[in-house]
Amino acid sequence: MAAPRGHGAAASKALPWSVPACMKMVGEDPSGALDYAQDALHAGVGWQARHCRALAQLETGDEESAATDLESLARLPAGRADGPTALDQAMLAREAADAWLALGQAARAQNCAEYGLTRQKQDQGLVIVLARALLAQNQIAHARDVLAGFFVDAPQPTSQGYVLLATAERRMGQVGPALEHVSKALALDPLNPEALLEHGIISEQQGHAAKARQDWQQVLELAPDSHEADLARQDLAVMAADPDAP
Repeated sequence: MAAPRGHGAAASKALPWSVPACMKMVGEDPSGALDYAQDALHAGVGWQARHCRALAQLETGDEESAATDLESLARLPAGRADGPTALDQAMLAREAADAWLALGQAARAQNCAEYGLTRQKQDQGLVIVLARALLAQNQIAHARDVLAGFFVDAPQPTSQGYVLLATAERRMGQVGPALEHVSKALALDPLNPEALLEHGIISEQQGHAAKARQDWQQVLELAPDSHEADLARQDLAVMAADPDAP
């Protein structure tokens, strides 16, 4: 079913409630999606309308309301006929954790991710956001253990997961394992800016300044407006200011 044309309240009333239509509107017209989901909630539609509204809130800049609602939805009592399944709860918890982490509330992100893993313990997305939350709180060994434990049984580890494991190991002074794991990340995704940034940091620590510079320059080319690019620029500036750097 096609999403309603137009914007705002008029668009929200153009169709009866449909989850796919609302989700499509989130990307195309988030303000319209807010109205569309709110109308559905007034009509008694259940948790999917709240979910769509929260995603639209993220798009329109109301991150705290979205994070709060996503977390509340994830924790709805299990077993309700009209409620989210365990798989849905894991997805909602992951989205809530991502939202809290973006707001700088790493402890709340950790709590959401840990809850989500009680609903779906092999969810790699939840493991990754949990590791990010732990690293943000300087719980480096805990992050390393969470990732390493997951990878023992993970059928297809992602590049992102290997990067985070390498970051934790490098921050613990375990440069050899860190290089091994960031290399695995780049083997899976050679153009991953996060992996290239981390590989550059490790290379610089090992005394390979030229290789580090090459990695960071590639980050700037691939994702010039990213957080990774900002960090690469900082690292390049530090290197340029060092009279002993080759």
